[in-house]
Amino acid sequence: MTAPNGLIFRFAEFEVREREFCLIRGEETIPVEPKAFRVLLFLLRNPHRLITKDELLDAVWQQTSVSENSLTRSIAMLRRLLGDDTREPRFIATVPTVGYRFLADVAVSNQDTGPSGASPCASFSENSSQRSKEGRARYLKPGLAVGGVVLFAILVTAAIRHLHAPAGRSSGHTSSVSPGMRSVALVSVAGGLHDPALSPDARAIAYVWDGKNPERGDVYVQLIGGEKPLRLTHAASGFTCCTSWSPDGRLIAFGRCDDRGGAVFVVPALGGPQRKLSDATCLYGEGGWPVWMADGKSLIVVDHCKPGGSRGIVLLSLATGEKRCLTAPSADVGDWRPSLSPNQKTLAFLRMPRSNASVSDIYTLSLSDGKLHQVTSESKSIWGMMWAPDGEHIIFSSSRGGLAAMWRVRATGGAIDREALYPEVGSMSADGRRLIYVREIGSRPTTISRADLSAPGGRVLGVKSLISSANESDSPQLSPDGEQIVYGSAPAGFGGWGGEIWKSNADGSDPLQLTFFAGHAGTPRWSPDGKSIAFDNRAGSPSQIYVMDADARNQHSLTSGNYDHVAPSWSRDGRFIYFASNPTAPFEVWKHDFATGQEAQITHHGGFGPLESYDGKTLYYSQIDGAGIWSIPVGGGEERRLTEAPHLGYWGYFAVTDAGIYLLETEKAGGPAIHFYDFHSRRLTPVLTLQQDPLPWGANLAASRDGKILLFAEYKITSSITMVEYQQ
Repeated sequence: MTAPNGLIFRFAEFEVREREFCLIRGEETIPVEPKAFRVLLFLLRNPHRLITKDELLDAVWQQTSVSENSLTRSIAMLRRLLGDDTREPRFIATVPTVGYRFLADVAVSNQDTGPSGASPCASFSENSSQRSKEGRARYLKPGLAVGGVVLFAILVTAAIRHLHAPAGRSSGHTSSVSPGMRSVALVSVAGGLHDPALSPDARAIAYVWDGKNPERGDVYVQLIGGEKPLRLTHAASGFTCCTSWSPDGRLIAFGRCDDRGGAVFVVPALGGPQRKLSDATCLYGEGGWPVWMADGKSLIVVDHCKPGGSRGIVLLSLATGEKRCLTAPSADVGDWRPSLSPNQKTLAFLRMPRSNASVSDIYTLSLSDGKLHQVTSESKSIWGMMWAPDGEHIIFSSSRGGLAAMWRVRATGGAIDREALYPEVGSMSADGRRLIYVREIGSRPTTISRADLSAPGGRVLGVKSLISSANESDSPQLSPDGEQIVYGSAPAGFGGWGGEIWKSNADGSDPLQLTFFAGHAGTPRWSPDGKSIAFDNRAGSPSQIYVMDADARNQHSLTSGNYDHVAPSWSRDGRFIYFASNPTAPFEVWKHDFATGQEAQITHHGGFGPLESYDGKTLYYSQIDGAGIWSIPVGGGEERRLTEAPHLGYWGYFAVTDAGIYLLETEKAGGPAIHFYDFHSRRLTPVLTLQQDPLPWGANLAASRDGKILLFAEYKITSSITMVEYQQ
């Protein structure tokens, strides 16, 4: 009788053959203990998905009563055989107390039936077929005894060999998540890739890449299967986002945000001058989110329906420039990320409360009769969404389950289910056969570095890395005595915004986690005496300012209310805490008086990231949706702009010293660099050019009071655009 087909799984340099019960690396066949092999198979069938320990125990050990130690042992064995590292895993990541996640892309194919000698596994031994049958028998009958002295010796030898094997990195290989699906990396580059869009004929892709224009990004076009992309834009400032093809494939619309605001542009897909269509609203460097209508004569755009009003959805006529409001949200919410249904009759979008910018809900709007419908009502973080090809379901990515995952809901509302078919939110072809999406390879690895200077704004004596993390670590602050650093770091597998507060010695040694708020705390600041730490925390909704002792005791909320309170700092006498809040738009600087418990607004023209001068006379601050360093007397008075930098996205990249202010300049020739603004001369002097990309949207520059020590956060990512093809 012909043996049934098995599956072949391929990831990185490895191949797993289900039918032959073997793991292959290059020309070498690696023996695997049966239970560990079953664990590996289950992980390979569920790549990128968090799998709980109970789920694995049920799938592999079934009705057999075993402890978690059996699973832990199998995972440890697999890591040894794969040469994996628990600290920086390539393949199997542990989500503490919950379970495991397989990180690599996996290609799945059906194994042809045929002579066993044609299989690479046959080279393991002349008797490999018999061993495979025995292994498969054990695989199908859990609980039977396995192994022996010889097998144990083979396993130990293989484990030692692979423990010391070079790790390497997976490249743009073909991959998949289940039979009937084929996945391939179309573009793999250093830097950030964003907002990929399939052309109407699904033969080309447009995307934003910041590799040749750090952080800002430019629009590129590339044929699927082509090797060299065509660069369409050369942005001089701001952030580029949100590509969208015209129905005839001749134009690409995109958004851009800079210090002056946002706008929507079009550029020919074959190259040519860009043309501004309209101003548009921005949110965290993303502007307009243009979406073409089927007639090619109008665009869906996110903008203010009236001056000073909330962010809504408008229909922009290309012929006249006229905007017609499709949604008119109330003053306490805003709309963004529109997505048209396949038949172009229904518009889905996210609605975000102004009081809590990290949560959204999905709404739909019928374009024929203007009926508005709320699809979800959970107020959870939603990263992106798209329509399923059937036009009846909306697929979205969210941290509603605690970790980032994909979900599915009917456009009419109802139960929300885990999404099994689509691995990420992206751009879908009209026939539903192709999906493209962006993956960052690994997380956002960051480095917190220290620079020592001869004098404030003076010569750099040396730069050294203090904290290197595979996850995002940010907001470093040196303690007043210079002995410790407090910073934020995102936990592995976290699917939300923020992280936890950590503390280390000044050289980065002996890191200690101080908070355990499920990844929602950030922006730590030392009190003047070094005995307390203030930080913002989104454990509830919205964000509040918290204070704790420097040893993490007595953690408590300082503020309350229905609006975000973020980015705290202390007055130099320790009597006040400054912070940014948004009961009015935009964010303004406020202060909390410890003696009275009262809070008062300080700025009235926008303010963020406040820092008081060491003499206690002046408050310096930036703007979250603008640029520059501003000042205002602590007792109130005129708000003055001192500098043009830092620019949009880098509100927290400045630090106050006795002699002046360090700040980041991203729009000068030579790349991002730290400059020094001298209080006496009022002149800016370049100090240090960064070697990696500055980490945006956080308080990522700090300085000692004497200006001779700098701490700053940088990152470097590798991204890919992946295409999944579905058989129909």
